[in-house]
Amino acid sequence: MFILAVLIQILVAIGVNCQPGCNSELFLGNSCSHGQNKTTIMWYFDSTLSFCYPYQFLGCDEGPNSFKSQDQCLESCKPADQFSCGGNTDADGVCFSPLDQSCKKGATCVMGGTVGFCCDKIIQDQWNEEHSPKCQSGSVAQIEQWFGKTPLIGRNCSHNFCPTGSRCIQQKWTAHCCV
Repeated sequence: MFILAVLIQILVAIGVNCQPGCNSELFLGNSCSHGQNKTTIMWYFDSTLSFCYPYQFLGCDEGPNSFKSQDQCLESCKPADQFSCGGNTDADGVCFSPLDQSCKKGATCVMGGTVGFCCDKIIQDQWNEEHSPKCQSGSVAQIEQWFGKTPLIGRNCSHNFCPTGSRCIQQKWTAHCCV
């Protein structure tokens, strides 16, 4: 069991992806000629955080790291069994239950199936808070997923992924939209 846990940790660390374009830099595209406005929201795989995020595609010259939906991006770029500590930070060991006491002081067990990672508790708490965004006024923009509505979370406000009329709130790792 220990060897399996170590192997999983190694695969996560080297960033095993299914599709070569997943490690490509984000390319927003170019504006199309003849005044055609073909901007749309697309998704890309962010290799720093090892997750798929939305961006506004400018309409022409799509790059290799561009997908029509978050599900398509995740299926293409992130193995189903790949997980990591918040912010894709390094783990400090493995654990086998959220109640596992084997993590060092200041770490928490973050499960990824039958095996978990010992993650820095402060960073993990910040990551969890950032992925449960709140707005000082208004509400968080939501997207419809196959399992229900979830907050619309992007990587960076400069990616212009928020709906028209909303404002983008940049955080440490990600951004969200307030409507």
